[in-house]
Amino acid sequence: MVESNWQREIIELHETFEAYFLGAISDLDRVDVALAEDFTFVGPDANVASRAATLAALEAGHAHASSLEIRTVDHQLVLEDGDVLIAEYIEEHVLADRTNRRRSTVIFSTSTTAPNGLVWRRVHETWIDRGLD
Repeated sequence: MVESNWQREIIELHETFEAYFLGAISDLDRVDVALAEDFTFVGPDANVASRAATLAALEAGHAHASSLEIRTVDHQLVLEDGDVLIAEYIEEHVLADRTNRRRSTVIFSTSTTAPNGLVWRRVHETWIDRGLD
């Protein structure tokens, strides 16, 4: 299966998160160029974070995990209309002692300067399984 640019963007950004949290990379440059200036993140606990707050939370997580795999599966294109794309996927965090899963919805805008031609405008996550059992 050939990945579309939006699927590639989802996969690549999450690979960056994984590498950063494991300490394999030390900067968030890839994330910085991917998030729109008005980016908003709605976490699975319904907390809303601005772009600045999201970047600060990511920075705080640098090298915090010794074992972590972040996977995205079940990619679905919800809407493509002009310069806006909405996609959905399942995000899985596999840790040494548990796996958690969340359904994520992302709103992208096209951009000639962003990785894969897309900037992240908004992400909304909902817990499927916290992996706490």
